[in-house]
Amino acid sequence: MNQGMFDDLNAQLDAMSPEIQGAALISNEGAVIFQEGETIADQRLIGIAGAAIMRLAEHISSGLAECPAQEISVRCDRHTALFMPVGADALLMLVLSADTDTRPLARAIPGMVSALG
Repeated sequence: MNQGMFDDLNAQLDAMSPEIQGAALISNEGAVIFQEGETIADQRLIGIAGAAIMRLAEHISSGLAECPAQEISVRCDRHTALFMPVGADALLMLVLSADTDTRPLARAIPGMVSALG
């Protein structure tokens, strides 16, 4: 995904949910490739943690009858961080308010990413 595709995805996501406060594209190795809005104070830490969370989810889900990991949410009192794989080499992190229902976003993102090419 290039910068233009990331910007297009952000525009679609912003139109879908005003609760999104920020977004980051993170490589599977843990590097923050692109970011928009309020996402993270420490890019290196969140990149590594995001990649590790997705690897752990994939490991756990592979033991559950080949159930692929589709999304991971980390929620605190004020915010939710939603992590989703986008392609084979990256994951998307969205920062939202804590009370946001992430399920509509999680269902829509794969189609949005596919449409971007």
